[in-house]
Amino acid sequence: MHHKYYKKTIKHNKQGNTQIMQIRNNSKRNDLLIVGAIGAAILLIFSINSQIALAHQRQLFNIGGKDYLLVVGSQNEPVFVDDKSGVDFFAYTPSPKDPMNSLANGTKHVEGLDKTLKVEVTAGAKKKVFNLTPAFRDQGHYNAPFYPTVQTTYQYRIFGTINNTPVSLPFICTPGTSGETKADNSTVKIADGVIRKGVQGGFGCPESRSDVAFPEPYMSNIEIQGKLDHTLISANSTSNMK
Repeated sequence: MHHKYYKKTIKHNKQGNTQIMQIRNNSKRNDLLIVGAIGAAILLIFSINSQIALAHQRQLFNIGGKDYLLVVGSQNEPVFVDDKSGVDFFAYTPSPKDPMNSLANGTKHVEGLDKTLKVEVTAGAKKKVFNLTPAFRDQGHYNAPFYPTVQTTYQYRIFGTINNTPVSLPFICTPGTSGETKADNSTVKIADGVIRKGVQGGFGCPESRSDVAFPEPYMSNIEIQGKLDHTLISANSTSNMK
């Protein structure tokens, strides 16, 4: 009896150990899957941010004796009139070996610039100043959302202080969806303590929705307001004639 019980006990123990090993293996596989999913998500976010940064205009400056790579463009490019967009701004201390490349080894994000910088947006004769807000969980990345209401050339002027040095740095969109411009590696003195050492890339200006509207033609908010004003003037004129 004891012998049979001993055999059954051994058999149950082996089965139990096998089940425990299977649970452990499954747990390890699940952990690996979770780690892999997190890693893939991080790489995807990094890839998206990298593509965004590369699509913008990059300007290399020496400010107060220190090099900075500033990358500026519009949010949600390509941008159409009345879209939610805004100023998209990245700041880095660049790699000495490859200073125009924001992805180069040795490149570091610059944080805290929302406390010392603002951005002035110009469209035609109109100007408006916006605060820069740090992007969520993305170091050295700042935004200033707004809705472009007309199809025109927009200028984003970053101003304030960097490295305790006053700066006023314009970035201007280029008509067309790509906005690419020729690289310029010439050295230009912008102001005391501010030297531009290079420019690459560009960003497009807001486009009209007329060519992409479907299924009905699109009328911008400005066009709607114009028609309403015209209707109101016509109605008032008719009323005065009676």
